[in-house]
Amino acid sequence: MRKCLVVVGLATLVLAADEKPATAPDAVVAVVNGRKMTADEVKKMVAGIPAQAQQAFQKDPKQFMQEYAWYTNLQAFAEKSKLQEQSPYREILAFNRMLTLVQAEWNDAYLQVEVTPEQQKKYYDEHTDKYRESKAKMIYLPFGADGGEGEAKAKAEKVVQQARGGVDFVKLVKDYSQDSTSAAQNGDIGIGIRSTTTQVPELIRNIILTLKPGQVSEPLRHQNGYYIIRVESAGVLPYEKVKDEIYKELKDVGFNQWKEKTKAQSSVQFENEAFFQSIKEQSQQKASSQ
Repeated sequence: MRKCLVVVGLATLVLAADEKPATAPDAVVAVVNGRKMTADEVKKMVAGIPAQAQQAFQKDPKQFMQEYAWYTNLQAFAEKSKLQEQSPYREILAFNRMLTLVQAEWNDAYLQVEVTPEQQKKYYDEHTDKYRESKAKMIYLPFGADGGEGEAKAKAEKVVQQARGGVDFVKLVKDYSQDSTSAAQNGDIGIGIRSTTTQVPELIRNIILTLKPGQVSEPLRHQNGYYIIRVESAGVLPYEKVKDEIYKELKDVGFNQWKEKTKAQSSVQFENEAFFQSIKEQSQQKASSQ
């Protein structure tokens, strides 16, 4: 028993040695061109840069900070030469500043959109058809290179007849389906089908949603073959399963309303149509000459 306690104690010491203590936010972690930077300042600086630059920081933070120190020096040289007051740099800086503030206003406006649990539940109750989901299996029969579409249709009709006659649908999948992905899953389409599902062609999606569990569709012609569908289950998803989805949707609705409102408050009057038309024509001429 004592030996066991000693082993456990040693293991605890090893784990403790491996754990690196967290750096305090106000701890100075670098001095960049004479300016002290704390851990919090570095983290905030990195959080505000593009994703590609963030990846470079994560890959080699010390190399990144060396480049950052160089860039801050170059910035100081440019400002000393008043390059920020010269074209085209003045306009580039102004435009990038505008884009940054636009993104900041968008983010803030999105956060300000309020969605209450009562609104979510009310939306769910009023749109239950939207959350009706069916799960189905399928058989795919492509048009034959020799027999063409007619042969595929005749085979599809035969399979439908067998399925409706009581032949196990999974057996028919294994015997006939040429879609390797779904066939490997006993014909399962792999996702629940709803009215908003875009991964499935509209024709097939609509048929799936009209069928009851156990029903088999007629052969459904698509671009390169016929599909046969059997619905396995159908019903409305419970509120708890979709409430987060509803929250995001209502957030997006509120945000888009805000965007349309602010856009309506903006205006442009074109005083010289010829100026803008000439720019458009020059662009078209340049594109046609390439």
